[in-house]
Amino acid sequence: MLTGTLLAQRGDGSLYSSYGIGLINNDNVGYSTRLGGTGVAVQSPYFLNHINPASSVGILGAYNFMIDADVKYQMMNISTSEENIDINRTNLSHVAFWLKVSKSSAFTFGLMPISSVDNSFLETTYFVGSADPYSKYTKNYGDISKVFLNYAYSLHPRLSLGVRPYYLFGHINNTNLYEVQSDVYGSVDSFYLNLKNNYSGVGVDLGMQYIAYKNKDKKLILGLTYNAPASVSEQLSEEVQLLDSDSLLYESSGEMEAMDFFQSAKAGISYQTKNWIIAADYTYKYFPDSWEDYTPAQQVSFGAEYVPDFYGYSFPKQLNYSAGLYYDTGNYLFQNTPVNRWGFSAGIGFPVQNLTRLTLSYQYEKQGSTSLLSRETTHGITLNFNLADIWFQKKGYK
Repeated sequence: MLTGTLLAQRGDGSLYSSYGIGLINNDNVGYSTRLGGTGVAVQSPYFLNHINPASSVGILGAYNFMIDADVKYQMMNISTSEENIDINRTNLSHVAFWLKVSKSSAFTFGLMPISSVDNSFLETTYFVGSADPYSKYTKNYGDISKVFLNYAYSLHPRLSLGVRPYYLFGHINNTNLYEVQSDVYGSVDSFYLNLKNNYSGVGVDLGMQYIAYKNKDKKLILGLTYNAPASVSEQLSEEVQLLDSDSLLYESSGEMEAMDFFQSAKAGISYQTKNWIIAADYTYKYFPDSWEDYTPAQQVSFGAEYVPDFYGYSFPKQLNYSAGLYYDTGNYLFQNTPVNRWGFSAGIGFPVQNLTRLTLSYQYEKQGSTSLLSRETTHGITLNFNLADIWFQKKGYK
């Protein structure tokens, strides 16, 4: 058994990612990123919306195939009662392949994150019954992702349904270095304690969109989604190794055990015209009782996009402009207090060649406070790629 006092954050990401499976993504990738995470009732005729599995059948562009991917850069400032640090990171957040197989159905295959862990910290700790102090350096890292196959079908001109089964996989590592602070006879040598949690399972996301009102190019759309709790298995492995030795003192690997998983439900509304999309979402996230550091959370988000003339010949009119904002009550508990977060985003997109389009967006987020664990401010730049084309079209010759 150990006791200790946290001294400083030394690492690579949010301190709040040390909870459970880490920071939860909520399917907020691609198009919805620049709309503040909004998308339940959004049915863009040009872009792939991952928030609602039913929305992809609504893409009506002059193409039937699309590759959608994000490259994201983040600069995070973490402020605690002890120090202030800055962190930079870049990663490919998701990739998806969309294919419209008929006027009323579309498939999407891809990879997107479920959660991520990336943090490290230093503390002074003691073994119970010993007065020898140890410097404990802890690094937590890893992620959980899902490979999915999305099928969207237009059951009626006003009603579309979507189902997204997926395979979940990933691991989270917890690496601890216990380094003796004084070389006292009889003290335990410095050593590593490495813990690794492996995850695998299956799950499904469901979605629906209904056009409640339509008059020429004006539409009022209602949307619902449900992210069912995945069936997940977890395996814990453990290793103990002396600092200056290649041999293991102890090694074990546990059995795969079933674990409870979270679920979420979302409702949304949008008003859409030929040039405008204005939308709002409400999200409720529920966590099982076994997740002691989590609490049910609610999120509201608003987003808008303006596209003057997507297929026009004037370059300024071909640009697309988007913005969004959100507030989340927080699903992490620190000292029995939820850690809330809020943020906003803005983006601009432009055509590159033929049907390919790039969208550059900025995201700002603030989470927590120094009176809790830390106040974390994130500035993000996301480059979204939409590479569209026409497949399986028969060419005619005169």
